[in-house]
Amino acid sequence: MNTVKDFPIQQNRLLNAGFLLACLCLLDAVFTDYGLRLGHIDEANLLVAFLYEQSIPLFYVVKLGLPLILLYIVTVSSSGIVVRIALTTALFIYIAVLCMHIFWLIVVAI
Repeated sequence: MNTVKDFPIQQNRLLNAGFLLACLCLLDAVFTDYGLRLGHIDEANLLVAFLYEQSIPLFYVVKLGLPLILLYIVTVSSSGIVVRIALTTALFIYIAVLCMHIFWLIVVAI
């Protein structure tokens, strides 16, 4: 069972995880933009492909806006289980996507 002393530490961990998520998302957006501009990749997500075709700045706003909204929810919430699961899931997804981008960069470089 958590004590009152544990909550600030838990909140700091969630904030650190949220900041890491925002950084991973920024890297994902930059690598995706790079791959699309040079024609090395095709965007598999139809919504993101549509946003990219409409406006590259809008693409960046949406790609960075979603994790920032989640980070805001972390700061105002009481660190519920739903927030922790959402944050953990998003981190795992973005780590996997970032690994794919690194793989693509290595393949293109060869």
